[in-house]
Amino acid sequence: MTNLLALVFGAVIVLLFSFERFNRTTDEAGQKLQRLVDLLSPDKLRSRRVVLNAYGFYAATFLLIYVFLCAYAELIPALGGPDLAVGASKLPVPAGGEVAGPTTGFTPVSSAQGSGGADGQQAQSSASASAQNAGGYDIGIDAKISMAVALMIIGLAPAFPVLQRFETWMRASAHRLAGIPTRVLSIRDDLRAEILTLPNDAPDGQAPKDSLLVSRTDWRRIYHYSVKTKGLLDAPEDFHNDIALIFAISAWILKGKLKLNNPHERERFHELEEALTRRRNELVHALDEKTDFFASRKDHLTMADQEEASADDVNLNEGRSTSWERLSVEVDELADDFCILLALYAEHEIIVIEQTDGHRGPTESPVTLQRELARKKLEGFLKDHLGDQTGPARSRSFGMIIGLWTFGIVMSIALLWSLFPGRYESHLQRGAEVGMFWRVLTYTFTNFLAFCIPITVALAIRDGGRQLHRWRNMRLALGNWTVLLPQAIFVLAMSWALGTVCILAAALWESGAGRGWNANAYDVWATLRFSLAYNGPIPLRGALLALIIILLLDAWRVPRTMKAWRPTHMTSFGWAMCTAVFMGFVGGLTRYMSSWAGAVQAAVPRESLDEIDRGLIAYAAIFSAIIGFCVIFAVSEVLLYQRRIPGSVNSKALKV
Repeated sequence: MTNLLALVFGAVIVLLFSFERFNRTTDEAGQKLQRLVDLLSPDKLRSRRVVLNAYGFYAATFLLIYVFLCAYAELIPALGGPDLAVGASKLPVPAGGEVAGPTTGFTPVSSAQGSGGADGQQAQSSASASAQNAGGYDIGIDAKISMAVALMIIGLAPAFPVLQRFETWMRASAHRLAGIPTRVLSIRDDLRAEILTLPNDAPDGQAPKDSLLVSRTDWRRIYHYSVKTKGLLDAPEDFHNDIALIFAISAWILKGKLKLNNPHERERFHELEEALTRRRNELVHALDEKTDFFASRKDHLTMADQEEASADDVNLNEGRSTSWERLSVEVDELADDFCILLALYAEHEIIVIEQTDGHRGPTESPVTLQRELARKKLEGFLKDHLGDQTGPARSRSFGMIIGLWTFGIVMSIALLWSLFPGRYESHLQRGAEVGMFWRVLTYTFTNFLAFCIPITVALAIRDGGRQLHRWRNMRLALGNWTVLLPQAIFVLAMSWALGTVCILAAALWESGAGRGWNANAYDVWATLRFSLAYNGPIPLRGALLALIIILLLDAWRVPRTMKAWRPTHMTSFGWAMCTAVFMGFVGGLTRYMSSWAGAVQAAVPRESLDEIDRGLIAYAAIFSAIIGFCVIFAVSEVLLYQRRIPGSVNSKALKV
């Protein structure tokens, strides 16, 4: 029991300290955000929901690595790490060279003799009885191993190069899946391709009728800089547009003339706003000196204008280079960084579409009118990157919501199945009664590996593809198999492969922990070969169910104008029934393949399946059908509810 507690405590350490490593900036982000890299940690570059999704993927990966290194401690020196002389130091295979028992998708671990092997049942029963008599189940991992591996993973103990390189690669992969920093940079590029058009209906050097909350001094600066730079710059229009954007965003956001949402979230970017304000003031000071702004406009500046200009010139650096080339580059870079600020505020919903009734009172003040005009100008500039304040959040992938629903349903059904039908299924396979605790543990764990892991991988691939703009909607691609087939095969193969690896590792570990640790190359290969043949088909159920979930998500993302349908609860029921029939067939087929693998490679090979095998095939088909129905019905109902949220736009698709 002490070793088990140490293993769990080490996992908690990995979870608590892994976020600090996840939140380190990658080389890619450092290169693309070199001016702001010290002010923007990865968790600030996406919304909290997306960051938590990416961190969950990162942490789950390192939890699997932690358990693997604890179980196979002998591999650490081979990977360049320290020699841990305690704990599980042998690869797990059954003593005496027997083949390891498989971990099935829906039944406790059985022997290599297949269903109904008496010798395997007797050995398993004896091992369980010995563990219970000893007062608990020994996992075979020394507490020192657990602590040492946990400290190596989080970096508090010397790690080895392979682990360090893998951590760097995994962190970069998690960031890319979350769109860090690609999402913000993509919005910035879209904004840089647009022009923030300001009014141009005033006499030379004067503020226009609609000042949009920009001060009179800044309007004069915009005109003055435009006149003075004619013939001096290669792209004077771009320079003028950048200057207009800088002054407008400075007035609206940095000087707080527009009311923004989510003040608690905005506080996280206080240092960024201060840095941009300082750079803006330094740039304006340099441009004023270069163009002799105050000397040429002295007669036109009021006392209030001079006081405002003096306030902007506080704490400016001296001795700056004021060549036009340098100033042009600084204006371009500052405009880029202002667009990054807008992208961040759109991502974190600090700037959202403000709903108004369009009615203006007769006594509305000019400042209020200009504030409304400025707000509409800002919203028009950001366009599709903003969310509706009263409607659903924009561009949600719903990956985490779908994942949580799937996890909860699979675990609940596995728990209930282990308590009722699983009791008879276990007795059918083993020929003896199996304790309730072990049934619950085995059913929930193996179904987590068989369903939750493949579905999580598939949703991560879809979200990552959407972030990188490489995902093709599978519903729209049904008529083009050259697009649909490669994408579907990739998702199916990756989700099945990772699920298979996890199940094989669990089967090997259970064999070694339950029957002894004794390794040689032949036995390890024989164990892997049989375990793959027996357990390999099981994660295919989760991978195929994941494909159906993705197809459902993509179907709900199709614009409503492209098809005349009004989804209802019967739509969810129809999806669920079709999936239940399909998953029942898949569950029976995969159990049939596993039963044949067990029959052929049993100690006494059998030429055909018996009644026990056929009974287990029926149990697998029923269980898979129930899982498929409940998961798809719940997912469809979640999407149906999101589609009906007040404030959603009927002409657009739900962005799932």
